[in-house]
Amino acid sequence: MKRIFLKRLVFNICIIASVIILLISLLAGCGKKKVCAHSDSEINKVKQTEKEEHNNVTSFSSDNYICKLTGEVIYQKDEHQVIAVMINNEPGAIPQSSLNQAEYLYEALIEGGATRIMAIYHHTYPKKVGPIRSARPYFMQIAKSLNAYYIHCGGSPQAYRLFKQGYIPHIDAIYTGGGIFYRTSDRKAPHNLYSTMESLVKYFDKKGYKKQQGYKFYPLTDSVVNKYTSGNSKVKIRFSGWYYVKYEYDPVKKAYKRFVKEKPHIDKETGVELFAKNLIILVAKYDTIKNDDKGRQEVDFSKGKGYLLQEGKTIPITYTFDIKNSFTMKDNDGKEIKLLKGNTWFEIVPQYGKIEIN
Repeated sequence: MKRIFLKRLVFNICIIASVIILLISLLAGCGKKKVCAHSDSEINKVKQTEKEEHNNVTSFSSDNYICKLTGEVIYQKDEHQVIAVMINNEPGAIPQSSLNQAEYLYEALIEGGATRIMAIYHHTYPKKVGPIRSARPYFMQIAKSLNAYYIHCGGSPQAYRLFKQGYIPHIDAIYTGGGIFYRTSDRKAPHNLYSTMESLVKYFDKKGYKKQQGYKFYPLTDSVVNKYTSGNSKVKIRFSGWYYVKYEYDPVKKAYKRFVKEKPHIDKETGVELFAKNLIILVAKYDTIKNDDKGRQEVDFSKGKGYLLQEGKTIPITYTFDIKNSFTMKDNDGKEIKLLKGNTWFEIVPQYGKIEIN
């Protein structure tokens, strides 16, 4: 914006100087009663220059640099491919790298009472992302609904059946060489696998994957416009008997600070505490897959109820999901909700989970 302001300021100064020089020339070359023969053409030329300069300034308008997912000003004119990365969220993997740069984040329960996080990157391409873990079909469904490429390391038998069917463009760290993924020495496997967005994008390009031209995004607003029923300052979301997350509203940042159990959830690279500008809680139906030796889950989020938390306000919602439209969310009046500009956390909570909003 500063660059645009300076460009306009310099342009205005030039125009004023041009007009002054033109007037001096007219007074010097023409008598008090005589009009210079070239005055009209010269003035028209100045006006034309002004119009061209105005059009050039408009072409650099910040409207051309707005992220559709967050509404924030971006600095890359060309939009990147949407990429979904499966992030390890077990105790040995926390804190993770670059969750603070994701536009959308989806957290859902896996086997053993732990959760996994799928981070969505579009305009922000971090230099280090991870730790990366295995695929689950319900995360793949969400990624597909966003027209995203999918990054993972291994997966459940159910996930591999979908990969064999060509369900979604993906990179599997187990079968991918060429230095795309790497392990660090500060943690034990499987909590130490990382990649860079640059490496992942180059790999997709090498494989000839076609960039998706369309993707899901939600209407954005600068302030809360959805119908809310009460205020809130804290929320506790229990996924299982031992795992829960907390969010506390920060009125200064106008965002919800995230805690894993009682500890602030921070970014490993910067030490900055993670937060949610929009916090969406979706209650879904979880079932343990029959005869699965690990107790893996299948999740039905085709429709249900939940909450949207924005700027200390609680908005009850209903939602539906399909592959073409991802999650469609409406308030009690049946109006589609609008998200505040900024990042969004989606918490997909089991029907037997516990949600405390205070």
